[in-house]
Amino acid sequence: MKSSQGVVFKRRQNILKALQEKRVILVEDLAKELNVSEITIRRDLQSFDDQHLIERFYGGARLIEGAFQKEEFPAVRPQRSKKQEIAKLASTLVHDQDMIFINSGSTAFLLLNYLADRNVTIITNNGRAIFRNPTSKAEVVLSGGEIYEKKKSLVGDFALHTFSRVTANICFLGVGGINEKGISTFALPETAVNKLILERTNGPRIVVAEGSKVGREHNFFTADISLITHLITDHSADKEQIKKIEAKGVKVLFVSDSNDAGEINTES
Repeated sequence: MKSSQGVVFKRRQNILKALQEKRVILVEDLAKELNVSEITIRRDLQSFDDQHLIERFYGGARLIEGAFQKEEFPAVRPQRSKKQEIAKLASTLVHDQDMIFINSGSTAFLLLNYLADRNVTIITNNGRAIFRNPTSKAEVVLSGGEIYEKKKSLVGDFALHTFSRVTANICFLGVGGINEKGISTFALPETAVNKLILERTNGPRIVVAEGSKVGREHNFFTADISLITHLITDHSADKEQIKKIEAKGVKVLFVSDSNDAGEINTES
């Protein structure tokens, strides 16, 4: 496992160097240069896209200006990030045969990795799901809809129609902000889909958010806090804000401050 992680780490460092030097890279060229499949390169690029380091286009990607400085490389170490820890903990709340809604949030999207070997059905409006591992055991269904380019999410009437015809056992939402009033986002087109996801879920309705988003309120209000049953976050979240959210009946779960595998704390 360590050897495999080391190979991935080295390959991704090489991709980052290519991005820094060329600003724009092509999947086909990288696959030949690094002697791996184009699918492997797409997965690597998806990881960078999730970290908001690149902007993808058909057949390649370009570096987002200011994503990192010269001689400075982002953390692509094998250790899990806070988002990954949150997604991993969230996945433990899922049962086999569950029908799951997952929205377009980057943390929620990471659940696809942790549910890949589970016998579940996932419906999502995250357009990036098309790049998921093709050997995944989980059945993944894209909602369809108009593409909101800034986040590669699927929105509009087609997306709403899909979610309106299904009832989920559990849902996971990434958000722009959460406080004692409710959840919000900076993307207006996504608000209707996110609210419908909550309304069409008859089990746990879970927000997955890094501590920096707790207490934050973005431009567009999505749903009242009464529609949320759980919040999964990390210990950097403001304690007073957590108390206010818990007072509204939301169960709060925390991941450990450590990146070590397996160290997860669920105390509220």
